[in-house]
Amino acid sequence: MLKRFLGGGRRGTQRRSRRRSETLGRTALAWLVGLRRNPWAFFIVGLGLGIVIGVAFAVHRGPAPRLVASTQNPIVAPKPAAVPSPPAGAALAPPAAPSAPPSVGKPAWQRYALAMPATGGRPVIAIVIDDMGIDKADAARVIGLPGPLTIAFMSYASELERQATAARAAGDEIWMHIPMEPMDGEVDAGPNALKSGLSPEEIRRRLDWALERLPGIVGVNNHMGSKFTQSADGMRVVMEELRARGLAFIDSRTIAATVASRVAGQVGVPHIDRDVFIDNDESVQAVLRQLDETEHVALRRGYALAIGHPHPTTIAALQQWLPTLKAKGFVLVPASALLRLELSSAE
Repeated sequence: MLKRFLGGGRRGTQRRSRRRSETLGRTALAWLVGLRRNPWAFFIVGLGLGIVIGVAFAVHRGPAPRLVASTQNPIVAPKPAAVPSPPAGAALAPPAAPSAPPSVGKPAWQRYALAMPATGGRPVIAIVIDDMGIDKADAARVIGLPGPLTIAFMSYASELERQATAARAAGDEIWMHIPMEPMDGEVDAGPNALKSGLSPEEIRRRLDWALERLPGIVGVNNHMGSKFTQSADGMRVVMEELRARGLAFIDSRTIAATVASRVAGQVGVPHIDRDVFIDNDESVQAVLRQLDETEHVALRRGYALAIGHPHPTTIAALQQWLPTLKAKGFVLVPASALLRLELSSAE
């Protein structure tokens, strides 16, 4: 019974499907006949079918590929190299800190000072040559001597940078020689000399003029100045400017009553005093005697500072004396080395 029912149901469904198909066929045929009679309707239907088919095709294939503007091979950036992983359990090293220049934070006198030579505990001597740069030929002869010497260029000399460059190349240390007022008012110390009767502003202006003429100096010392170095007020203006610039001071001690070193200590300027003038008497034999006195000071105290000038006789005496220092057990050093010794002994 169930089989007949199911079989009858299938046959009924098939008959209904055939009738629907025949009906759709007759309808489509009538529609096509109508299109043939009306060409514009045929065209519109064809266009619509084309649009539908095109959209369906585009959806099936996905978005169109991007076009490359250039026909040449594109430049492809290389892939970054793979960073190897550290071994398991290995500690990661911290990033290296950038190295700072050794001179950063140091005052100018230390930045421009020559290195301290190895002394091996032997006594040391510094030779300062003042008044340099006025006579170019004599200055060149001094620079040609065995060094290191300490060269104090006159502030108003010409061609300072050229001469200082030659002195540095020869291994010498560079200082500035500043004209200061002497006791004898008839004596001209030179252009822009520092004088006790000047206002602090004018003293500072004159000092700035001198210091700006030659960069890269370790410090200054006084040319003449037997009157000005007795003025505590005037020397304070000088020392405050030197401290602001990080420069040092050598007191030539042109008079026993000088207050320069005392004021320098109060203001905080590194300083040292002259021990021996080697050429007040300019004969070669007199200069050699003063150099012998310099040796005695160094043996007694461990160091000595002598000042001379670029006189032909002084140069001749130094030519004889300088080559003998090593055999005598002395070490020739720049003036800055004595500053270091003074500072280390004060600590």
